[in-house]
Amino acid sequence: MVDDLAAHTQQVQRGTLTGYGLPARHTGLLVVILLLTVATVAGTVTQAAAARAGKPVAWVVPSTERVRIIAPAGSHSGAWLDAARGETESFQVAVRAHGGPLTHASVSLSPLRRVGGGEISGGAVARYREHYVRVGRHSPAWSGRRVRWTWFPDALVPFVDPVTGRPPRVGAHYRAAPFPVAAGRNQPVWVDVTVPRDAVPGVYRGTWTVTSDQGRRSGPVTLRVRDFALPVVPASGSRFQIRRLENRVPAVEDLLLRYRVQPGTVDRTRETQLRDQGLSSMDLHFWSGADISHCAMGGPPPVETVQAAAAAHDPALHLYNYSADEVGGCVDAAPVLAQWARVLHAADVDHLVTIVPRPDLLDDGTGRPVVDIWVLTPPQFRDLDPAMRDQVLAAGGDFWSYQALVHAGRIPNWELDFPITNYRVLGGFLNASQGVTGLLYWAVDLWQQNPWIDPNYRHLSRCCFPGEGSLVYPGWRAGVVGVAPSVRLAMVRDGMDDYDYVALLRARGLGAEADQIVAQAASSWSQWTSNASLLALVRRELADLLEASNP
Repeated sequence: MVDDLAAHTQQVQRGTLTGYGLPARHTGLLVVILLLTVATVAGTVTQAAAARAGKPVAWVVPSTERVRIIAPAGSHSGAWLDAARGETESFQVAVRAHGGPLTHASVSLSPLRRVGGGEISGGAVARYREHYVRVGRHSPAWSGRRVRWTWFPDALVPFVDPVTGRPPRVGAHYRAAPFPVAAGRNQPVWVDVTVPRDAVPGVYRGTWTVTSDQGRRSGPVTLRVRDFALPVVPASGSRFQIRRLENRVPAVEDLLLRYRVQPGTVDRTRETQLRDQGLSSMDLHFWSGADISHCAMGGPPPVETVQAAAAAHDPALHLYNYSADEVGGCVDAAPVLAQWARVLHAADVDHLVTIVPRPDLLDDGTGRPVVDIWVLTPPQFRDLDPAMRDQVLAAGGDFWSYQALVHAGRIPNWELDFPITNYRVLGGFLNASQGVTGLLYWAVDLWQQNPWIDPNYRHLSRCCFPGEGSLVYPGWRAGVVGVAPSVRLAMVRDGMDDYDYVALLRARGLGAEADQIVAQAASSWSQWTSNASLLALVRRELADLLEASNP
């Protein structure tokens, strides 16, 4: 059977395989399916033999799937990655202790080498032990498609501190490796592979290896490097706010930029340097004092003050000011918001507000809209009057999306106990398909308690919203500088990359073709998918079209 499947794979690669009911553009996916099937057939026997011998059982899991702590072992031993130059793609190696515990376990990745020359290794590869976080109380019952687990793999404990380039501090409470695995439990390790921007396109191969006192396991890794590059600056705008003062440090700013989102705050002296890492915009942080629970709105600062603040920033950055938050219910907000708009516009600064467009906000008194960047939740987009949307766009306005707490109905809610791909699809294919140009998240680090052991967030008197307002974890507990990332933040990064694929095609005049492909995953605010396989298929079709349209 293995030989037959290998022959079929060769037929697919030659373009001669038929009878599978899929169009020709899906043949790349067939190659992956067939290769994984070969790995399954060959790997199942060795997994069982390893289990009988008390050795570690290990298998590969795509980045878009969570590894349940007590789930049965999988059988796929091969990892398949598909990436552009400048892109980070991920996979997981899940390690299971069968029969007895494992001690001193670890995961390594060999250099990925291309036939004919080329290697990806060293700093291009990052490994993390996934820390399971306990969700004792789940999101509200109205929230639809929740995942009713107790333990979620989320915090990513680095094998190497990205700031120091060395292993994390000895004695840290949460260590990456070596790690124990209790009998009958699973421990996933997350692997990031960042393709250098000067990498030669082609297929790179290497090996992952699990070691332990009880034995070792290994499997193949295949990386296809595409013949195009992602932009240094993501096509989608974003604002992910660092709320804690102790986290407004270079290590955290750098981490968010590595994950393709714009920090709401950075050290001004580093702005020019950070442009090479993707920094493209900055909030001036003049605040009116108004939000959903407090409608009293202070007036804007003098225009000279705003102009001086703008002049202190790198002139290449897009400057905006987030002046009020969720004030749509404030009946007297429009006149004061218009005052803010006139001052900001006089200083050539855009006005960002989380509010639904309405007629009294379409003119600040000078003919320009009161708001330049209108930030809405998915339910607000779904209910937005199309005529009002068209007026905003005709006036040069932009729409961004955001998530906060939990919404009823078919919504890509951002909580720990929802499908992990919700964090990818909102800023990626959903935003891209609906003409949304940015993504906002109100806090990445607003922990109410130690998130390593309790991720729940209380909003006013309501509980609980696990993972709300936090996409990173306190780094000192893992022995690293700054913060430790999460699986959810990695999904946000992949969504920003999805958006870039679409933007690249639109820049080549292939927007209609790209939209047709993306519609398979997201065609409206009510029609979208969190299905990991379909998201991967759409991404691969976009990549194929990009390569086919190369000059």
